[in-house]
Order: sequence, then C-alpha cells, then structure tokens
Amino acid sequence: MVKVAIGAGHGYNTSGKRSPAGEREWSFNNKVVTATVKYLYEYQNVSVIRLDDPTGNTDVALTTRTNKANNANADILVSYHHNAYSGSWGSWTGTETYHYPGSSSGIALARNIHPSIVNAMGLSDRGIKTANFHMLRESRMPAILIEGGFMDSTIDIKKMRDDEIMDRTGKALAGAIASYYGLQKKSSGKSYIEIVTEALWTYNTANWDDKAVVVNKGEVFTVIKDRFPVGGGYMYQIKSGLFITANSNYVRYYTK
Repeated sequence: MVKVAIGAGHGYNTSGKRSPAGEREWSFNNKVVTATVKYLYEYQNVSVIRLDDPTGNTDVALTTRTNKANNANADILVSYHHNAYSGSWGSWTGTETYHYPGSSSGIALARNIHPSIVNAMGLSDRGIKTANFHMLRESRMPAILIEGGFMDSTIDIKKMRDDEIMDRTGKALAGAIASYYGLQKKSSGKSYIEIVTEALWTYNTANWDDKAVVVNKGEVFTVIKDRFPVGGGYMYQIKSGLFITANSNYVRYYTK
C-alpha cells in the first residue's frame, strides 16, 4: 500500500496569502489537492493522508503536518501552493517544484512529478529548485513543494480561476504519482465492446434476422449482458438495448 501525504498550503484565512483581487491562496491549492485525492482513489493500493484542514478553517502548523506524515510512515509528501511575486499584478509567470538540498529521493520525486504539473497548468517551466523549507527538511520521506503559478500574475491567474484547469492539474498530479509507483487503475466492473470491422449490423432482439442499425469501426458500446448463445453464434446486449455479435473477428471485448 502506497501512502501519499498531501496538503494544500496554508488555510483559507491565512494572512497575506491573497491575490491582488483578494482571492485566497488556499482556495486554489485546495482545488488541486481535492482533485488529486479524488483521482488517486481511482488506483489500487493507495491511501491518502491529508495534512491540511480540508475546510480551510485552520492553518495547520507546519510541525503538525510533518509529524502527521512521519507518524503515518507516508511514502511521499506533496505540499501544494501557488506563488506570489510582489503582491501587485505583473507579467511574471510559471510553475516550479522544490525539494530539499542534497535529497536524492526528493529530486527523483520532483523530476517525476514536475513535468506533469507544468503541462497541466500550461505555464512557463521555472524548473526544479532546492529550498530549506520546513515541509521538505522535516519530512522523513521524499518530499516536494509545488508552486503551481503566481497569484499576482495577470497570466497565471486566468489558469487558476479555471476550475477545469485546477481539476486537470490534480488529475495530472495523481497520474504522475501513480506512474512513479506503478499503480494500476481499479476496475469499474464495466464491460465494453469496440467495433473492429468497417461496418456491423446490430439487432433489435436476440435474433440474427431482426436487423436494426449499422455501427462503424472504432465505435465503443457498454455491454449490459455478457456473451450468450444465439442460433449457432453468440451475442452481447449493449446499453441501448440492441444486440450485437460477440464474434472476436468483428468486436473487441474489454473491461475497465
């Protein structure tokens, strides 16, 4: 079981952590962390230790955060933030990731995670850097601190205000962590077929003579009734209620 310790930097009411328009850094951080946790649980053999207050009401002390991660024997720690330069609007921009100086495991984690955040945010790559931050120094596991973008950047704030981009960044972070550990997706229990021939008849009923409509190569359908015998062959029933051949020369069956 891979244990991921993750926290949104600061709390909702932490002094000074604002965009020039008064938006709270924690709110941006939380959107990414919440999405990361959601997407991490789509993988097998992973648990999450959340280090901040998910309501944002309390700015959990840094010592409390690292103690929680250490006591839980977390495998990695990710502290998620958004940056500020001057507190007034400007054109500075970019994503950067920090690890503790001299930490080979920290830099390895950063190198695996950082490109996915840069790509998801779609901002300039400010690179992987070192810093003597508490979250990095006091963690007994590989640890990184990510600055997704600048709250006081006229460029970056547009990305940060877009909930789809925040969700996409959380998904990218979860995917990068999963890739780092070789985690596999959980099965949804759903079955699908993909049409692998140029064109194929479907059927209104489980009867080869009761033709319905033609489907085309590359189309995918959810199976609601698995392979069953019909008049010397086999069929599936798909979500629309129609029936289709189960012959592997014409359809590819898979689950996920």
